[in-house]
Amino acid sequence: MINKLLHQIVNNFGFKCVSDFGNSIVHSKFLALTLPLAALSSMVQTLLGLHLLTIISFVVLVVLELITGLLASKVRGEKIVSRKFSRFGLKVFVWILLLYVTNAVKLEYNTDPTAFGKVASTLFTWLHGTFFIYIVLEYLISVLENLGVITGNSKQTLIDAIIKKINTFLGLEKDKDKK
Repeated sequence: MINKLLHQIVNNFGFKCVSDFGNSIVHSKFLALTLPLAALSSMVQTLLGLHLLTIISFVVLVVLELITGLLASKVRGEKIVSRKFSRFGLKVFVWILLLYVTNAVKLEYNTDPTAFGKVASTLFTWLHGTFFIYIVLEYLISVLENLGVITGNSKQTLIDAIIKKINTFLGLEKDKDKK
């Protein structure tokens, strides 16, 4: 009875049988790719303390910085050398390592009920967020600078506005708009 009902339901949606429906949900030929990818993304999320969409956005920004940097070098007539690629890779490695360490320490003290554990967890939560925001701003400003070189239109006004807003927010510069 249930089997006949299931067959009728999947048949109404254009599937030949229940197993045809099952194969459309779980593509067994892709499991060798999707399962390790899912495990890796889960591990990266846990280690870096960032959500998947944030990690994807960060990777896109880093790749965009690399591509615009290469194009800007070409526009300036600079030779592209492997040493600069190594510098780029080292910087990305250090940034990711800092995110990992601050997240790991944050997680270590996250469940510690003592006053020290709460302070340490709060401090490293703040530090992790601050590092990530700083890293994203560094890459964003670098992309804007590179776009300025590529297009021949300086993006310095926008970059200066971003830096001014950050400095004002941090109390490093008085906001002239406030009275």
